[in-house]
Amino acid sequence: MPNKRPHILLITTDQQRYDAMGFNGNRELETPNLDALAARGVNFDRGYVTCPVCIPARRTLISGQHPTTHGLRGYRDGLDWDPPYTLPGILGDAGYQTQLVGKLHLHPMGKRYGYDHIVLSETSNSRPSSPTQNRNDYVRWLKRHGIEDHPHAHGIDGNGRLVAPWHLEDRFHQNNWLAREAAQFLCEDRDPTSPFFLHLSFFHPHPPLVPLQHYLDRYERKTLPGPVLGEWAVEGEAKPGVPAERSVGPFDPEIIRRARAAYYALINHIDDCVAHVIERWREYGNPRMNEPLYILFSSDHGEMLGDHHLFRKSLGYEASAHVPYFISGFNVDLKPGRSDALCCWEDVLPTLADFAGVPLPEPCDGRSLAAICRGESDPDPREHIFGMCHGQFDNYFIVQGNHKYIWFSKTGEEQLFDLANDPNETRDLSGDAALLAPLRDRMAAEVERTGGVSYERETLRPCDNHTPSVFR
Repeated sequence: MPNKRPHILLITTDQQRYDAMGFNGNRELETPNLDALAARGVNFDRGYVTCPVCIPARRTLISGQHPTTHGLRGYRDGLDWDPPYTLPGILGDAGYQTQLVGKLHLHPMGKRYGYDHIVLSETSNSRPSSPTQNRNDYVRWLKRHGIEDHPHAHGIDGNGRLVAPWHLEDRFHQNNWLAREAAQFLCEDRDPTSPFFLHLSFFHPHPPLVPLQHYLDRYERKTLPGPVLGEWAVEGEAKPGVPAERSVGPFDPEIIRRARAAYYALINHIDDCVAHVIERWREYGNPRMNEPLYILFSSDHGEMLGDHHLFRKSLGYEASAHVPYFISGFNVDLKPGRSDALCCWEDVLPTLADFAGVPLPEPCDGRSLAAICRGESDPDPREHIFGMCHGQFDNYFIVQGNHKYIWFSKTGEEQLFDLANDPNETRDLSGDAALLAPLRDRMAAEVERTGGVSYERETLRPCDNHTPSVFR
């Protein structure tokens, strides 16, 4: 008998910014399959991550907890974590078969965090002596297929902006392996008598920027727009000797041009891999195609990609914290359209639990988006997003109404942007005291509520459209 309870497919990428998708306005990047999925569902145009770096975001994803609740406000590896509940755990308790394919990036390696089974690959790299990344099922698979070479023999840095085409046969690229493993679970290995929750977690477009040659050629031939440079951005010329993984430029324009082409190429490849997984599930004539399936697609953070002479993530800027976020599916109750409701990764757990008919555990920092997806009025509209990331730049941010406020807690510096009229954050309005005041009030209230840092108004320093000193 066909399964009546909805299946759930969660697809995440790593380091994909909101505008790195055709449906979100990018006319150069080809994502026809993701675009089609987004068009048949609800695209959330204001989706954010509240700590735009890998591990804190992934804690939030499976727990529904804000970083100030789960306790990780920046990147720290090797920390044990024992959340009161997880998304795969509550779905598993409700009778779902739960499976992870790809990146989990939680500690210790091998801990399932509620998944029945994990096919684990945190990175395309092989790090057998690493205490936090010594297991890689992708590398094991390569060895079983006769690939004894180190998978990063291409020499391209795993956090850098340098580029090379993939050096092995196309079928050995990690994107292809992830799609194969997901399709195998869906069509061969799963329990056909229970609904499933599958998290397909791509490692790319996170560097190393090593796309397949034919995808890279596609974007090398195009005339791609260059990075956005704000009036406040770092000034100067690129200098020789800048490390490949450095996050503050200026950078060599030609290297950035290639990096943007390779970044697009990796996303285009993922788009085709997603199409393969969906096509396998909905194979012609197979009764599976009539079963209800919800699909949620998003990314754990974005990528500055040379904007404002910055690279990588961890910042509250749109390129880093604003991510693709849509809910789609087949044979389920969705009213297609776009939503400007503020949402974040805290909302993934309550939304998918709602779709599955699973009671929401308490406490949970997120809220369900299911009503919006059904075309109903938003029962609990979020007034603002509060985020942060400790580390090199120690920054906190508020998105409220049309405005974005960024506070660098080490220096007291502030920036303010009008996202409605300046979505690329090119002009800093922090010199306007009247605009700044309500955002300061909101930040003060959030810091007082969550603790962990001191917000003292007498130390605040509006950048007033000048470069923050943290980037100099």
